[in-house]
Amino acid sequence: MHEGMSKATRITVTLDPQVAEWAKQAAERQNRSLSSLINASLRTALVHESLTSLPVDDDADRAAAQDELDLTESAAADARRRSRGAA
Repeated sequence: MHEGMSKATRITVTLDPQVAEWAKQAAERQNRSLSSLINASLRTALVHESLTSLPVDDDADRAAAQDELDLTESAAADARRRSRGAA
């Protein structure tokens, strides 16, 4: 357990037999305990859920996409100039 974490709480979870088998196989492949795998999976799902509930700033998304496009176009133009200079 990581330093600063509270004491673990034991709970009982009932899994569908197929899900339980997938979890066991995944834990074996990752050389982890089933408990560790389930904790990590639940943590990931909860973080994903909290991130997807964040408000989206459409203007910021558009600006970031435009910046990425500008960088890509600039890199492509540089590559074309270099290839013409090398020929």
